[in-house]
Amino acid sequence: MSTCTIAASRVGLCGSTDGTSLDISGTQEQPGTDSNSGPPRSGGGPDAQRGPSGPSQEAIDLAACMDDSGTTRCAPRLNRPAAPGTPPPATGIPTIVISDLARFAPASVLAASEPGNLGIAGMPTNFIGAATSQIQNGELFGIPLRVRFTPAGYDYTYGDGSTSTVTSPGQTWAALGQAQFTPTATSHVYREPGVYPARVDIRYTAQVDLGAGWIDVPGQLTTRGATQEIRILEARTALVAHTCDENPAGIGC
Repeated sequence: MSTCTIAASRVGLCGSTDGTSLDISGTQEQPGTDSNSGPPRSGGGPDAQRGPSGPSQEAIDLAACMDDSGTTRCAPRLNRPAAPGTPPPATGIPTIVISDLARFAPASVLAASEPGNLGIAGMPTNFIGAATSQIQNGELFGIPLRVRFTPAGYDYTYGDGSTSTVTSPGQTWAALGQAQFTPTATSHVYREPGVYPARVDIRYTAQVDLGAGWIDVPGQLTTRGATQEIRILEARTALVAHTCDENPAGIGC
């Protein structure tokens, strides 16, 4: 027999001991019997099924974690609590899809062009559809949340039957360090003079925060842009003998 330790004795694992050996005993009561009613009956029936019941697994685990001073060095494996900071499992939260966030969508953006919403037929007109990330606060399905929208794409409709899809919001010629009427990633060439209703629709990705950090929502949400009139002029050239400084009354001066 193994030696009974002080830790084992503290949790009731020792029956009787002389310091060098351990005897563990117990009885198993059958339903309807009384342990004080007398000696058990002999025979092979259920009333005779008595014997050592043994210590519980929880007691064994606790003894393994306890030293002889009574200090518990670890937690028993059974019923161990969750680690500190571990959030409880979410219950009762519905699945959120991108269409559920439509009422939180950012406002429309104007498809501004330069110079001054004007252009020259046959030459590039530079468009800028600047949009930024936005965070909206609100409530969905009775649950408070935050929604973060990030621009992911720009769909231009130029008003002359042409469209373009780009991932850049566009920049002014000055910011790009380019001369006026030079091509850019967001420029468009109108072939005929006139007034054109142009707009830019912006596609956003979305994330939601229900209080435990940002969660990506699959898909994209498109905000239709406001229409902006772009006036395209016709450029005419003339061969002259003098500059306007030399002849202020000359053609084109």
